Amino acid sequence: MHLCRISLVSIAALSHAAQAQSTPSAVRGVDPQWAAKYVANSKGTFVCLDGSAEIPFGRVNDDYCDCPDGSDEPGTSACNNGSFYCQNHGHIPARIPSLRVNDGVCDPQCCDGSDEWETGLCADVCEDVGRQHRQKMDAQRGAETRGARRRAELAEEAQGMRLGKQREWAEKTESLKRVEAELAVAETEKLALEESQRAVAESQRESQRQALYDEHLPELIALRRHVSAELHRWRAHRDALVLLLRSVRASHNPEFNDQAVAQAISAYAEFVDTHSDAESAALAHANEDAADRHERERLIDEGGSKQDDVDYEACRKALDSLESERRAVEDDVSTLVALLDELRAGYNKNYHDLAVKAAVGGLGELELVREKDLAELATLAEDVGIDGVRMRVAEAQSKIAAVLSDSDSDGDGESAQEVDGESLDQQVADARTLFWDLQSEKNTLSSAVSNLRELLDRDLGPGDIYLPLSDKCFSLDAGEYTYEVCLLDRATQISNKDKSRQSLGSFSGFGELSATAKDYAVHKYLQGTKCWNGPHRSLTASFTCAEEIAVLAVTEPEKCEYHARMTGPFACPVDDQDTGLEQDQEQMQEQKAKGIPAMTDAAEGQTTDAAARHDEL
Repeated sequence: MHLCRISLVSIAALSHAAQAQSTPSAVRGVDPQWAAKYVANSKGTFVCLDGSAEIPFGRVNDDYCDCPDGSDEPGTSACNNGSFYCQNHGHIPARIPSLRVNDGVCDPQCCDGSDEWETGLCADVCEDVGRQHRQKMDAQRGAETRGARRRAELAEEAQGMRLGKQREWAEKTESLKRVEAELAVAETEKLALEESQRAVAESQRESQRQALYDEHLPELIALRRHVSAELHRWRAHRDALVLLLRSVRASHNPEFNDQAVAQAISAYAEFVDTHSDAESAALAHANEDAADRHERERLIDEGGSKQDDVDYEACRKALDSLESERRAVEDDVSTLVALLDELRAGYNKNYHDLAVKAAVGGLGELELVREKDLAELATLAEDVGIDGVRMRVAEAQSKIAAVLSDSDSDGDGESAQEVDGESLDQQVADARTLFWDLQSEKNTLSSAVSNLRELLDRDLGPGDIYLPLSDKCFSLDAGEYTYEVCLLDRATQISNKDKSRQSLGSFSGFGELSATAKDYAVHKYLQGTKCWNGPHRSLTASFTCAEEIAVLAVTEPEKCEYHARMTGPFACPVDDQDTGLEQDQEQMQEQKAKGIPAMTDAAEGQTTDAAARHDEL
């Protein structure tokens, strides 16, 4: 390699003057627009394109890399950072890495086979490749033209829809104001009629209640008097028992040390502690004879009649109080009798304790009195038919309770009152129907106004192109699942086996081209159903230009993060532009005018795949 370089340098030096005066010849692998750079200057040298070095012109394409930017070897593979220009007559010119020159592989970017100029392995197929490419571009241009036309149609349709939605919003807003005013009036009327109905119903209930009071008051009085008579007897028994036990506690002989007596006194002391007025009440009536007791009880009953029998409610409360006290006194009597009965059974008969013997004897006498009193009370109850009275009083109380429970209702009871020839109940029913109809209409209008306002305030893309398609759904059956994307709304994964649905997210916005520019051909759907032991599901939909909207494929590049490849007019150019060979060449020339061009694809979609195949070889 170095010997070859020396000989070439010598030849270049000897022919320097001749080359300087000769016509420039094309250098292999050089873009024609840069051909002027690849001519020996007045000194017979070549200046690297980045200006970093100057070498004898004979070193250009000598298969040895001299320039740091690789520009001295455009037609060989010597420089790993150089590039080779393929003319590709009949197709689009291209550039490939210099490393691929003469490597025995036909690069598809160089359809003319010029990259294998030394091996001669590759034929020139640019005419066929160019024709296919132009056919593809024609088809693409047609698709883009149709897509752009559809986009323009959507924009035009959206303009009309926006005007229509704005008019609809204004109309519904006015209707909402009207209905709200009518609803306020209807509510006032309804409340007034309901209040009148309640007043009428309460008056009717009061009349019914008073009629029941008047009907059943005599029976209630009879029952109260009977319970009062029973209470007198039980009080007398309790007083007698208290006096007996009080005498034992006060007068027993403690020297006998009788255990039964001690227990009785202790139990009685506990009773007195919880019934502080028991002894005072018993002592107050201790010296009464039967006549005095009957007179006192008569006066009590007479006072009770004047106070408690004036109306049903007073009598009812008095009866409840008497029955409660009677049960308490009965319990006291049972407790004291049991205490004395244990004393009677357990005290030491050999002891001559007069207080204990008096108490035991008094208990026997009292038991006879109790039997007599209970018999008299039973006879009295039978005479007045107290069981029937109790039953009728209970029935009356149920009837009264039913009437009272009606007062807790909304006043729906029947009313005979008429206003302007129509019953008050019917007027209330009509007022309620009107109120709820207006309330329902208000809710419907309020929801419609809110939804319209939200729709009109949304970002619906340039020219509102998404407005005619907002919330429309498009799906793809992918075998195990069907994927559904509802534009600007939601994305869903549906099992084809059991039809279960998993949310892939709700629409959260468009993609971003920059901090201030949006990519309206990218939709983001976030916060879907949470994956087990993973993130919430999400989906990104990316659109390519087409007239029709369709879901082409759905992938899952990351766990629970889905990508939908879709088509639609949203990704189409706004104007119908030329996308053929001439445009490709113009774009390439514009790029080259800015400096050393980057590598371009000779055929769309082939660069990445071809590079991968080339690297494999």
